[in-house]
Amino acid sequence: MSASREKRLRRELRDAEANSDTVKKQKKKQNKKPMTPAKAKKIRSAIGSAVAIVLVVIFIGLIFVNSGFMQTHATALTVGNHKVTPTEFNYFYHDSYYNIYSQYSSSGLWTYLVDSTKPIETQDCSLSQDGENWKEYLTRTAGDTALRVYALYDAAQEAGFTLDDDAKNTIETTRTNLDTYATSAGYKTADDYLEANYGKGADVDSYIQYLTVQQTASSYAKEKTDSFTYTDEELRNYYDENKQDFDKITYRVFNVATQDDDTAAAKETADNMKADLTGTEDSFVKAAQKYAPEDSAESYEDESYTLRSNQGYSAISSDYADWLFADGRSAGESEVFATSSGYSVVMFVSRDDNNYNTVNVRHILVKVAISGEDNTSTDADWAECKSKIDEIQKEWEATDQTEDDFAALATEKSEDTGSASNGGLYEDVYKGQMVTEFNDWCFDADRKVGDTGVVKSSYGYHLMYFSGTGDLYWKSLADTAKRNADYTDWYNDYSASYAAKTGTVGQWFTNKDLPVLGTSSTTAAN
Repeated sequence: MSASREKRLRRELRDAEANSDTVKKQKKKQNKKPMTPAKAKKIRSAIGSAVAIVLVVIFIGLIFVNSGFMQTHATALTVGNHKVTPTEFNYFYHDSYYNIYSQYSSSGLWTYLVDSTKPIETQDCSLSQDGENWKEYLTRTAGDTALRVYALYDAAQEAGFTLDDDAKNTIETTRTNLDTYATSAGYKTADDYLEANYGKGADVDSYIQYLTVQQTASSYAKEKTDSFTYTDEELRNYYDENKQDFDKITYRVFNVATQDDDTAAAKETADNMKADLTGTEDSFVKAAQKYAPEDSAESYEDESYTLRSNQGYSAISSDYADWLFADGRSAGESEVFATSSGYSVVMFVSRDDNNYNTVNVRHILVKVAISGEDNTSTDADWAECKSKIDEIQKEWEATDQTEDDFAALATEKSEDTGSASNGGLYEDVYKGQMVTEFNDWCFDADRKVGDTGVVKSSYGYHLMYFSGTGDLYWKSLADTAKRNADYTDWYNDYSASYAAKTGTVGQWFTNKDLPVLGTSSTTAAN
């Protein structure tokens, strides 16, 4: 075979092979059947069903959230055998918030703690020792409260404790008043009102149940505390063992600051002052005036400038508190103490061991008006106030002048909201509890049962009635402190097995959109 023929033959074989592959591909393509309309519809239907299922799940989830189902059925917290729902937890949370707000807003400190223009979760809580923001702090304190409440509630149930009629009536009165609150706030129903304040799922029944549990816990705690009894000897021993918690010290102090790190000069000044003391308060006042720095000499002209009256142990500098509270300390004793800023010369004046009787007193208060500039009362305001108390005194003198007569008049006339409903009565009043003028009248050494009189204070004028003396104050202090200590020991033992465990699902729904702290209104917690 010639070379040219062989070359041609190879070319023909390649062409035939190529044609064969093309034919196979064409046949394969021809054999592939097109999708029928029915099959295409089936596939589209399957895809549509899957999407629909997802949408239904999302829709149902939204229904659950918006309906409050999860808030009332999920578990936000478990305490013992109690599963606390997000709604119930919100009650605890909001109460924690308002309790703290009320405590600090009344003293004007709230604005220093919280910026009401910012979300609470972005603000560090100064009350926390754990570096928490406000939302974390409130959530934790709400959990702590829930644990305590449910532990006490269980203890009450085990003891067969039930609420008395007064407590039950108070709860039912709250139920009745909710409708009034709702209407006045512009809500159609009490349920709407509660939901707006406490979040989805909140309603009258769950709120009343929450109040019932709370009231049962607190009432049982009081009953348990009141159940402890002590002899006078036990109280005496307890007081003596804890004198530093009860006694008050009156002393004088003069501070010598170190100048230019010259501690030796400060020590010499303090020692020289002590050497000038003769054991009397007068000698201390004169020595303080002698050694006072020029820039504060005028302050020491006031004899009371160095005086510290009725100070408890915790209120006294740790540099010399133990010395002042040492047994056997005598009036006029003095000592020099090193401090962080220099030296202090201290003189012991007296120790109050609370060995006196408290008093029971009734009063009728007429508040003085404030019509002057800078929130002051004018002479005319005081004159009007005095005229009103004089008229009340005349009404009193026109009665049989019994304590019951005075109580009835106090209930009708007194402007003191703290005592008017109780006939103006304050029981077991201790020294320093009331304003100075009120206190001095009550603790006059010559005071006897049935005494009356008019007293002027910064509040206005008081018509006073002396009802008698109460228990020894030291005994009252010891009794209260020991009861609280014994109750705490009992509670700690009882609740040792309790723990508050957070529920993941429920917690997601809890406290999602709580009100900004510092505002007067609340928003729903969705």
